[in-house]
Amino acid sequence: MKSGKPDLTSAGLKGVSSFIGTLAYCLRLSWTASWYYTAVRIGVQIVTPLLGILASFAGKYLVDLLAGTWVVPDPYRTLLWLLGAILAISLARTAGQRVAQYARSMHDQILNGKISIMVMDRALSADLEYFDNADYHDKLVSATRDSSAVVQVLWNALSCVSGVFSFLGAFWVMCRANLLYGVTLIAAAIPSLVATAKYTESLYNLSLEQIKGERKKSYYQAVALDRNFAQDMRLFDAGTFLKTRYWRLWDELFARQRNLARKRTVMTLLTDCLPEIAATAIVVDVAFGILHGGATVGDYALYSGLVGQTLGAMSRLSLSAMQVYDNRLRIANLRSLDKFQNRVSDDGDLPLSRVDTIEFDHVCFTYPGTKVRALDDISFVLRRGEKVAIVGLNGSGKSTLIKLLLRMYDPDQGTIRINGVDIKKYRLCALRANFSVYFQEARNYYLTLRENLTISDGGRPDDVDSAATAALRYGCCEDILEKASKGLDTSLTRLFETDGIELSAGQHQKLAIARAFFRRHTALILDEPSSNLDPTAERRILESIATLAQGKMAIFTSQRLSNVFLADRILVLEKGRLVEDGTHEELLKNRRQYAELFEYEREKFQIKEHQEA
Repeated sequence: MKSGKPDLTSAGLKGVSSFIGTLAYCLRLSWTASWYYTAVRIGVQIVTPLLGILASFAGKYLVDLLAGTWVVPDPYRTLLWLLGAILAISLARTAGQRVAQYARSMHDQILNGKISIMVMDRALSADLEYFDNADYHDKLVSATRDSSAVVQVLWNALSCVSGVFSFLGAFWVMCRANLLYGVTLIAAAIPSLVATAKYTESLYNLSLEQIKGERKKSYYQAVALDRNFAQDMRLFDAGTFLKTRYWRLWDELFARQRNLARKRTVMTLLTDCLPEIAATAIVVDVAFGILHGGATVGDYALYSGLVGQTLGAMSRLSLSAMQVYDNRLRIANLRSLDKFQNRVSDDGDLPLSRVDTIEFDHVCFTYPGTKVRALDDISFVLRRGEKVAIVGLNGSGKSTLIKLLLRMYDPDQGTIRINGVDIKKYRLCALRANFSVYFQEARNYYLTLRENLTISDGGRPDDVDSAATAALRYGCCEDILEKASKGLDTSLTRLFETDGIELSAGQHQKLAIARAFFRRHTALILDEPSSNLDPTAERRILESIATLAQGKMAIFTSQRLSNVFLADRILVLEKGRLVEDGTHEELLKNRRQYAELFEYEREKFQIKEHQEA
């Protein structure tokens, strides 16, 4: 029958295994980032303690020579050699410190850059579904925040290497002379190591418990600093609320940390004194040996130096190991991103140069983590040259349909084909390269106007500025260009440039649509392209769609039926199902949902017109 008590042996082995795994991961990452700087840093960490031992021996012989207990044929020559050796060791240690400082500075920057790119790569290559996954989002934010922990752990790992070599060297020398000295130091250090390990484990457990609180605290501060909330903060005087929440949470978290620190101080107060007491006992024994004629004055210098080096090595080793152990959670956050496996596999090998037909064949899809189907048994065929409007109320499945076509998700059932071929057989980049898309939730970038356009198609061979200007014109962005003092080189924010410009919601939408117009494509998709536009801009952009889609395929979604006049064909979605398919005239004759919605909008427009009159 199980007692219910934790298996300490298993927990200990698991902790050791986790510790070693963390060290191995950081060292492997370090070597990948720069084998040269890693080798230099490890080399310095190994050589430095050995130089310390050599310095202790040189000091011993120098003292013995000066005291007259070491008799040599040519004392003056020997003295110069010893002084030269001590100088050389000192210079070597100084040079090693400077080299290590330079290597660490360069290496840390390389590591930070590599880790930042690694986190960005994980985010950019992850399936879109993970950005609706709270656990993944937490891991991503934590990994971004804690990526610097890898650099810190690496430094502590190298300090562990130095501590191990320093301890082993000094311990071996002492044990060769007197085994009792080495055993005494080890015995005195064990209680301190146990106390430190216990405190570190408690700190680790506390950090696990406080993750949610720390994230909340960070969120409160981020909102206070975020430009997007700046107006609300001032209008509602919400800053007081945020600061109160932040301070209350900070006080709660700090109180627990303070209590744990107090316990640690009491627990380690006596244990940390034991190694010092043991060291004093060793040098006293050596001193008595000198008085009794069993040792030389140089032995005192040697053993006091070795004892100090051993204690310093054990202290560094203990502290570094504790820091590595303490940072396991942060490293785990970074490593855990690899556990999220993509469902949208990029294992197709076919190229795709043009979209001639798009076919949905009994497609069904449910978003991960939900139970209601977003699309239910959708079937239709679109052909090149058609301008197709997909209409329906919010939540009808319009945007979902586009996401499946672009393989942001894969359907649960059914098949999507382009030119008669399952889209999973195309290379993912080749598939998406044929589409230019404006997403309903599209955002612009804090870059220049030119970069906001060219980011969608950086490899086009023609005159980029001419193409960008044309795209802005098609997107009805003349008012944006009028504000731009530097033309296409104008920054789209004042966060980085004082002469940047700030755009309204409608202007942001027009610029995002212009970005879709700039990208070369064989099929154009616009998801709710007129939601924030005034009637004039809306009509001009729809006319641009008609112009740019000539000889190609154009798909646009809309809740408003007043802007479907340019569509050759209309698909009507309702609660994830395709309920109607036809031209505007055919759907009006059917007198079903489309006709109902169109009549409702027409009546609303007439009422508005009457009120204005």
